[in-house]
Amino acid sequence: MTRYFATAPLPEPHSLSELKERLALIQGRSVAELTSALGLDVPAQRLGSKGYIGELIELYLGAAAQNLSLPDFPHLGIELKTVPIDANFQPRESTFICHAPLNAMRGLNFFDSSLYHKLRLTLYVFILSGRSLPLAQHRVIDYQLHALGGEELAQVQRDFEELMELIAAGKGPQITARVGTIVQMRPKAADGRQVTSVVNVEGGISATRPRGFYLRRAYTQKICALAAARHHLPLQTAM
Repeated sequence: MTRYFATAPLPEPHSLSELKERLALIQGRSVAELTSALGLDVPAQRLGSKGYIGELIELYLGAAAQNLSLPDFPHLGIELKTVPIDANFQPRESTFICHAPLNAMRGLNFFDSSLYHKLRLTLYVFILSGRSLPLAQHRVIDYQLHALGGEELAQVQRDFEELMELIAAGKGPQITARVGTIVQMRPKAADGRQVTSVVNVEGGISATRPRGFYLRRAYTQKICALAAARHHLPLQTAM
């Protein structure tokens, strides 16, 4: 993972109210404003901009896990996800959750998985962005704290177990993004040259690209709708 800032994040918040106070401080702020407050300049190039913004939000909110299998706020059990949105409060892409185990054995318990611990309670921070919008003008718009439960939780568990069964059967390299209703599995690597070992159908070892669990865009669109409903106005008007 590329690290953009040498600055250490704020200490992890010790309560939900403290986290919400920090969210209130960054809400409505542009990348330029947040970066300037750290005495830094916004990168001239857009390459890796999502990672840059994600780390910027982590700094201000005090996310402490730093890409470990724990939730980003271990004390609170809350995972942080930055979601790029357009002017209609629609997510621009699917959302990466965590890396997928490609050598999983049958019987791997969903409730012991990184996927469950990352998704059980998630703070979604929405960033207004766009290809035509300079990085400096990307802006923190809103947030939504969402607990996974009920049918959503059951469906994520089914998605996980279906994917793990395919991996255990040696079909990991053949998994496509079409598998899964809420969670899908897709390649996740710095570049196409990065590979990992996986058991194939014949029981041998094959090389394949690392995979990650992603939330489908249709699911994050529902999370966006929960936040947008609080405004009672289209985002374009509210701004």
